[in-house]
Amino acid sequence: MTDPRIERFRKLVERFPDRSPPRFSLARALHDAGQHEEAAGLYADAYRLQPDLMMAWLHAGECLLEIGRFDEAETVTQKALALAKSQGHESPQAEAIELLDEIEDLRGN
Repeated sequence: MTDPRIERFRKLVERFPDRSPPRFSLARALHDAGQHEEAAGLYADAYRLQPDLMMAWLHAGECLLEIGRFDEAETVTQKALALAKSQGHESPQAEAIELLDEIEDLRGN
């Protein structure tokens, strides 16, 4: 069964192509549905439209890790960590550090 949020958010992205929230929401629904490739691209669209959208960077890193794009995952997760620190968000900082550790482990470093 397809998540009904996906189609709803696709329509919002079409209606508001220059806004990051619909893209982030669609990315999150796709991420939840295991569609990591498409979700990663939409998270990237969201953070390009709103560069301080720290959670888009962090979730993009998660998706990129899932599809084996470790270099990109590391780059965006480092950006998420920097934003989390500058914005004073402790929990996302911890998540980013854990994700970076996981990337390193999967690379075999």
